Amino acid sequence: MNEALQRIEHCARRHPLLAKVMFERLELRARNANDIKIALNALARRFFIEERLGQAVQLINQLEASLQEAEAHHLPYQAGRLMLCIGRIRYTQGIYKESIRYWTRCIDLCKITHDAEVHIEARIGLGQIYDALGDWETGARFHLDAGKLLEKFDRPYLKSKQAINLGVNSLNIGQIELAKTLFEQARTQAQRGNIKEYIAEAQWHLGIIAHKQGRTELALAEIEQAIRLAKTCGYEWLLGMAANSIGEIYTEQNKYQEAIKVFSDALAHAEYIESRHQKAHCCDALSRLHEKIDEPHKALHYARLHHQFNAEIAELTVVDKFRELREYDLSRKPPVELLLDLSSDSQLEEKSIEDALSHIALSARAILQVDIVVLWLKESEGQRLKCVATAAEISLSIKVGAAIEQSQYLKYFQVVQSLQTPNAAHDIRLHPAATELSEIYTGCELSSILEVSVRIHGEQIGVISFANCKQPRSWSREDVLFGSHIANLIQQVMSHDEYKQAQNKLENRVTERTKELQQQTELLRTAHNNIFILSELGREITSQLNRESIMSTLYHHVIRLMPAEAFSIGIYKPEHDSIDFPCNIVHGNKQLPYHRDMHDPDLLSVWCIKHRREIYINDIREDYIHYIGLEGLDKLTSSEAYRENEERFHPLSFIYAPLIIKGRILGLISVQSSGVHAFERMHVDMLTTLAAYTAVAFDNADTYQQLSSAQQLLMSKEKLAALGALVAGIAHEINTPLGNCLLTSTTLKEQTSRFLTQLEAGTLKRSGLNHFTSALSEANDMLTRNLLTASELVSSFKQVSVDQTSQQRREFNLQKTSQEIIRTMQGRINKQGHTLDIDIPDEIMIDSYPGPYGQVITNFINNALVHGFEGIEHGRMRLSAEVINADYIRIQFTDNGLGIKGEHLRRIFDPFFTTKLGQGGSGLGMNIVHNIVNDLLAGTIEVESEVGHGTRITLVLPTHPDE
Repeated sequence: MNEALQRIEHCARRHPLLAKVMFERLELRARNANDIKIALNALARRFFIEERLGQAVQLINQLEASLQEAEAHHLPYQAGRLMLCIGRIRYTQGIYKESIRYWTRCIDLCKITHDAEVHIEARIGLGQIYDALGDWETGARFHLDAGKLLEKFDRPYLKSKQAINLGVNSLNIGQIELAKTLFEQARTQAQRGNIKEYIAEAQWHLGIIAHKQGRTELALAEIEQAIRLAKTCGYEWLLGMAANSIGEIYTEQNKYQEAIKVFSDALAHAEYIESRHQKAHCCDALSRLHEKIDEPHKALHYARLHHQFNAEIAELTVVDKFRELREYDLSRKPPVELLLDLSSDSQLEEKSIEDALSHIALSARAILQVDIVVLWLKESEGQRLKCVATAAEISLSIKVGAAIEQSQYLKYFQVVQSLQTPNAAHDIRLHPAATELSEIYTGCELSSILEVSVRIHGEQIGVISFANCKQPRSWSREDVLFGSHIANLIQQVMSHDEYKQAQNKLENRVTERTKELQQQTELLRTAHNNIFILSELGREITSQLNRESIMSTLYHHVIRLMPAEAFSIGIYKPEHDSIDFPCNIVHGNKQLPYHRDMHDPDLLSVWCIKHRREIYINDIREDYIHYIGLEGLDKLTSSEAYRENEERFHPLSFIYAPLIIKGRILGLISVQSSGVHAFERMHVDMLTTLAAYTAVAFDNADTYQQLSSAQQLLMSKEKLAALGALVAGIAHEINTPLGNCLLTSTTLKEQTSRFLTQLEAGTLKRSGLNHFTSALSEANDMLTRNLLTASELVSSFKQVSVDQTSQQRREFNLQKTSQEIIRTMQGRINKQGHTLDIDIPDEIMIDSYPGPYGQVITNFINNALVHGFEGIEHGRMRLSAEVINADYIRIQFTDNGLGIKGEHLRRIFDPFFTTKLGQGGSGLGMNIVHNIVNDLLAGTIEVESEVGHGTRITLVLPTHPDE
């Protein structure tokens, strides 16, 4: 029959009258076959056809009887749909109070059945009621909620209906453009699903908007089109409403007779579908129209009918006004006040958990005014529910302490376990576990039940049930809120009891744990101190760059941190396949160095290096088997380490930690004790940490040693280069006076030879003698003068060379020393076509180190010649000095060369930084200069340069460095 139901539903919109008859026949067949579900489903679907045809009111009695039938047969899905249908009829009749009751119950039921379609329709219906009562804001909220639900539920029928009602809401609050957009969306959705009645209704609303905008002709065209569409699908409600709209337009155009005819037809439609609102509206319009054409009797007749219909609507929608009055009855506290009193009752925390829960149950019955309250808590991992509190006005078969099993009541346990939000069953017959509940509450004749989950720490621990007997109860939102609050109060009480139990257990253990806590505190303090010590020790070790000092520092700290009688450090030598032990201390006495062969498998040190893991031994006699063979027990110490007749040390406890850095193993650290269980795991962790620090320190020391050797080698090369430059300068400078001497002596020899020849031949004249003696005198002067110059140069060069190859301190004249230094470089300067000017007062005296000072100036000149004047001819350099005060002088060296780039200037003093890598530059020149100026000369150096504008170097030196 389900297939037949679907086939009829498929043709219902194209052939509504045929579908109506077929649904009636299907319903009759289903009842004859005792298939109540199909019969009720057929009735619900027939209702929607009758509603479009304006005949739904005739089904009200059948629908109400069928709802009772669905409740009796525990059919919640069908009951929800029937509640929706009844609510729609009552809404059309203007009986909003009944509509609200049915639709709210319908929504609660849909939470159990998960019938999304009915849920959405009921929400739209509640929004329509608020719109009809003028509460546009609340109405919009219901329509928007329905829209959110439709995001995951694609039904053109519902989407067009939601958009139409939200559009009406927007139109009523003056948002005309938004309303127009919504009506157009509704028409699109209705066209997509071929929902003709909603196509027509959307068209009618667009006509109303055109009328509001003053476009009367367009409005009439739109509304008449809507009427034609409504007639094709038999949409009686819209025919009456659209007629009202046309009547209003005729009234504005003073076409009173045409308007009276239209409103009379609309009144007939309203009476046919029994719509009180439409009837009231038509009668009001007819009364005014007859008054305008001077027909007072008819005007009065319709005015009375209008008043009658409005009175009926008001009576049917009246709200219970007595509720507010009851809140002022001082003889009886309202539920809210009772709930407040219960929540603020401080005695709940003082009561036992059983008494507290019983008190809450009794108070809950008064607050919700129910017949039964039962609190169930889970046991056996949710397989059992145990009753822990009850409150009942009638005799209750369930007693505190009784339990029900999941195996007996499977459906009810499924309901409880899936209880995320309160479950309000207005009619117990529609509860998914209705049969089981009647067994659990035997003899109570349950009619309605409200169930709320009880949770602690987010986990469900039970459920509290509020029930009414004999008379059904429609649970209100207030009831659900009160029930949820009571469940939260139970959670607080049970959490507090859980806390009290934990506190009691804690107090009972305080005495026995005090000593343990003190010990742990002491251990924690020690561990904290150890962490601090290890951190400081790590900084201290890694800051040292000498292996001997590293090992000494490490030893003194280790014996303070742990009970070590022996301490040793082994250095792994892979090139020799051995481990050297340069540090071996027993009882504070340094032993002799020794080594271990890596090919010996019975050595703990070899095992540590090969496995790259720590060794922790509490008793070597028991633990040796994990690391070495039996023969290894005789090799725990090395005979090499002991001097003649020295007493041997026999360790039993050991810790070995490998020294590893960047995957390379450098060696190991070992501590030993003659006692068993001398070390704890904490000591292993500490020694492992120290081993990591030591490995870093050793690696730093090795790297530093390599760098120092490389730097010394490069510095030696720098000195040799400087000495070479000095020798070249000496050779060039001394070559001129010696050459002059050689030329003079050669000339003198030739003249002497001629003189002797003339003398022997007897041809010598007085004039020749005078000429020879005169030439001899001139030659003598020439030789004396040039030899004196050469002597002075040798003396000057000798002083410079002595100064540059030593670091002796003496007082010297700055101008003279600077000139001597420059003289050694003058030949090279002249050869390259450059010049160097000196501007130093001759009275400046310094008590300092002329050799290192000369090395600095020589480096400045070299840098200018090699770097500054590269590709430049006729470069100029200048060396100047001035007195700042009695203690300091300022020396400046400038050149007009290429200048230095900014990124190079920042690194100019870095060791090994050079722009001539591979071209003879070592990168140490300016680093050496920086060290000489700052350390030996106790001054400062500053370099300023701009590309293309040369370089200026400024030295500020003390005249007496030590002072």
